[in-house]
Amino acid sequence: MTNQSSMFHPRLRWDSATPISDHFDDMYFNIDQGIAETTHVFINGNGLQQRFSSLEFSRFCIAETGFGTGLNFLVARQLWLEKAPPQAQLHFISVEKFPLRRADLTKALTAWPELKDGADQLIENYPIASDGFHRLSFDDGSIKLTLMLGDAAECYSLLEAEVDAWFLDGFAPSKNPDMWNPALFEQMGRLSKQNTSFATFTAAGFVRRGLSEVGFAVKKVPGFGRKREMAVGYFQSQPEAIPLSQPWYSPPIPTHIDSAIVIGAGIAGCSTAYALARRGIRVTVLERHSEPATEGSGNRQGALYAKLPAESTKQGSFHQSGLNYTISLLNQAPTAIWNRSGLLLVAHTNKEAKRQQLLLDNQTYPESVIAAVSQDEASELAGTNISAPALWMEQAGWVSPRDLCKHLLDHPNIRLVTDTTVRSIEHVGDHWQLDTNNSNYSADAVVIASASESIHLSQSSHIPIKKIRGQVSTSKTTKGAKVPKCVVCGEGYVSPPLEDKLCYGASFKLRDQETSIRDSEHAENFDRLTQILPEVAENLAPPNEGKVGFRCATPDYMPIIGAVPVHESFCRDYRKLSKDAKSSINTPPTHFPGLYISVGHGSKGLITAPLGGEIIASQILGEPLPVGKEILDALNPARFIIKNLIKGTI
Repeated sequence: MTNQSSMFHPRLRWDSATPISDHFDDMYFNIDQGIAETTHVFINGNGLQQRFSSLEFSRFCIAETGFGTGLNFLVARQLWLEKAPPQAQLHFISVEKFPLRRADLTKALTAWPELKDGADQLIENYPIASDGFHRLSFDDGSIKLTLMLGDAAECYSLLEAEVDAWFLDGFAPSKNPDMWNPALFEQMGRLSKQNTSFATFTAAGFVRRGLSEVGFAVKKVPGFGRKREMAVGYFQSQPEAIPLSQPWYSPPIPTHIDSAIVIGAGIAGCSTAYALARRGIRVTVLERHSEPATEGSGNRQGALYAKLPAESTKQGSFHQSGLNYTISLLNQAPTAIWNRSGLLLVAHTNKEAKRQQLLLDNQTYPESVIAAVSQDEASELAGTNISAPALWMEQAGWVSPRDLCKHLLDHPNIRLVTDTTVRSIEHVGDHWQLDTNNSNYSADAVVIASASESIHLSQSSHIPIKKIRGQVSTSKTTKGAKVPKCVVCGEGYVSPPLEDKLCYGASFKLRDQETSIRDSEHAENFDRLTQILPEVAENLAPPNEGKVGFRCATPDYMPIIGAVPVHESFCRDYRKLSKDAKSSINTPPTHFPGLYISVGHGSKGLITAPLGGEIIASQILGEPLPVGKEILDALNPARFIIKNLIKGTI
C-alpha cells in the first residue's frame, strides 16, 4: 500500500510520555505540571472560574491558538462542567497547523487520567487531518469544539464568531515566529468585543505591543514555574466596522427563538431539527408522506465518503468537513445504523485513473484521508477480486439513511407530524403561520428542507434546483458467495451485505420524472457491478427489489444552506451589479425574518446535510459558525440571484 505525504502531521520524538516536536524542538506540555500550568496561565489568566460561575448569558466562547494535544480544551471543559449553569453552552475554537495523528494523541493523553472522560470523546471524534473547519460535539451537545486545521491567521480570518476569552498558546515565539504575527493579532481584534480577555504564557515585547496596537489593554503578571512573567489583558476598544466587499452575503441579525418548524423529514430536515432540538428549541417536523425518509433519503444503504478533487476546492473542503462531522454524529448513534467498513474508489476508466494519479501527485491530502492501493491490495481489502487499482479511504463506510433519520428524530424536543403538506407560509407579527392540508401551525422560525418541493412555496420559488432520477437495486446473496467487505465505488457503488441483501446502484437520469422501477435500470446497475466486482456479480441473484429516488441538485452542485433572501429586494438593491460587477454597494441584504433553507444536497446528502443543519442552527442562534466564510458564501441561498444579476439575466 502506497501512502501519500504526511504533510499535515508533525514529526515527534518522545521523552517518556511527553511528545516533543522535531520541527519546533519544543515540548507539547510539562508532564509533571501540565494541568497546573494550563490552570495558572489560561484559566486563571482569563478569570474563568468566576466568569463561568456567574455567567449572565447562555453561551461562552473561548478561542485558542495551538490546539496541540487538546490539554487546554480538556481542562476548560472540566471546569465548565463543574461551574457553568446546566443549560449553558461552551464554544471552544482552536487552530492547529500540524495536527497530531490519532495514535499520538491517544498516547499523549494517557498522561492525564483525570481528564479521561473528555479525552475519550476527543479521541473518538478526532477529525481526519484535512484543511478547514471541523465541528465536534461533547457532553450531549453542551460543549462544542471547532477545530480549524491550517495557518492560524488565515483560519481566523475566515471565522465568524464573537469571542469572550483568548488562549494565546502554541510553541514559543522564538521557536514558532510564523504564528505570532500582526495578521493574527488583527484577527483577534476583529473577533473580540469590549472586555474580551486574553492570556498567554509569553511576555515577549513584540507580542504585547502587537496586542496593544489592535486594542487590547496588556499587562505583565507572574508566570508559571520558571517563567518569571506572562501577559494578560482585555479588549478595551469597540471592534471596528469593516466595510464588506460583498454585503449581499451578510447573514441576518440573529434573534431569540423558542420554537421552529422544519418542512421535510429527509436527511436535511431531520439533521436540522436535531441540531435545533439539542439547543433546547422545540421543533415540529412536517412531512407530507406517512413516514420520514421516504424519498431521496430512503435508500437501504448509502456510501459515506467524500470524492475528493485533485486540487483543493471549496466543494472538496466542505465535503471533507461534512464527512468528519457526520462521522462524529454517527459515533453517538446506534451501531446498526452505520458501519465504518472503509471504501475503495476504483479507477474503472483511464480518465478516473489519471484523476486519481493527479490527486496523489498533488499530495493535497495526508495518508489518514486517502491512500493508493494496487489491484491486488484492493482485492484483499474488499475480500473479492477488484478489476483495477483504487484509492482506499479507511474512515469511510456505509449508512442506512432511513435509520439515521429516525434516530435524529428520536429527541424529546422534536415532534414529527406526517401526512401533512404545507401549502403556504406567511410571516405574521413575530411568528410564521403555516397553512397545511390538515391544520395550521405556527413557530418563531421555519426551515425549508423539502428538496425539490421547496419551489412550491412563494418565498423559495426562485431557488434554482433540478431533480435527477436515481434507481438503486437490491439482490439477495447466496450462501458462500463472494461479497464485498467494504464499500466499493466505480461508476456506481455497492455496499457490504445487510441482512443477506446487497444494495448497489445508482442510475442517473436527468429530466426524467418517472417514479416507477424499471428493469432496464436494474440491468444498468448490474452491469456496473459486474465491471468493478466480477466475482460478486457472477454468483449474485438478479435484482428483485429496488427504490427510485430523486436527487435534488443545484446548477453548481453545492447545497443551498442559509437564510432565505427576499428576491425582489435583492434585485432592487443590487441592480448596479448588472452594469458593473465591481460596484461598491453598502446596502445590507434583506431576508425573510426567521426563514432558512437546506436543499440541493444531491447525492452527497449524508456528508452535507448534517453539517448543513449545524450551520443553520448556529446562524439562527448567533453562535460561532462551523465552516469558514468562503464556504458560507459558496452555500448562500442568495448566490444565484447575484450571479444572475451580474450576468444580466434578471
